[in-house]
Amino acid sequence: KAIELEELLKNSSGIQAELGSVERIRGHFKDYLSFGYFPFFLDAVLLPGNTDALVEPEIDTSVYSRKLFRIIEKVIYEDISSYYRIRTENLGYFKRILAYTATIPPGELNRNNIARNIGLDNKTVRNYLTILQETGLLALIASKKADSNLLKQTEKVYLDNPNLYRAVVDEIGHSSSVGSIREIFFINMIRNSGKQLFYSRAGDFEVENRVFEIGGRGKSWRQLRDNLSNAYLVKDDILYGGNREIPLYLFGFLY
Repeated sequence: KAIELEELLKNSSGIQAELGSVERIRGHFKDYLSFGYFPFFLDAVLLPGNTDALVEPEIDTSVYSRKLFRIIEKVIYEDISSYYRIRTENLGYFKRILAYTATIPPGELNRNNIARNIGLDNKTVRNYLTILQETGLLALIASKKADSNLLKQTEKVYLDNPNLYRAVVDEIGHSSSVGSIREIFFINMIRNSGKQLFYSRAGDFEVENRVFEIGGRGKSWRQLRDNLSNAYLVKDDILYGGNREIPLYLFGFLY
């Protein structure tokens, strides 16, 4: 059964007590961030030599990552090419956008600096980013103006889910950023639960008029720009949080 966001925020201590006792839940969460998003991770299972032994199977993450990147290429060179009628010589820009997105620290990437670094005009980049979001490869996060519900034109850009991010950085030989993985996971879980998410200048993100700051065990309230009563710290590497401090893995139960 999925947990509603409202329930998670109001009863996080009770939910933590129930789920935090699950054996290896943090280890399973770390595995999920690397290879658990798509069901074909089962194709990469390394079975133990003694199939009668009660041994937890291992996953060859390189096999999973390569297969996922081949799927990314298929989406670009077959699906995007045919459905959106993009010229073959321009399809490489989609891979370049994904690669560039994977190398920039979380929250620092937007349409304007992609246009500058990829060498395309802003209008074309906007179109390509929309296509990449519609095909499930990117997530575009806009800011909500304080005085209206209108969205600003400049989005923050993220890979759609942690496994896609891992596949891209592995392919280009770039080291992964734990900060990026955390934020991508949070965005993906919130959006998959049907909630609308915006980036926030007070913290990292805003969901239903609440501000969320994402980080590790050492994330503190000092890193929020304002002392907000509607703010929450979402921390990785912890099983149990405190007042308005919620373990990151719990957001994986929102849908």
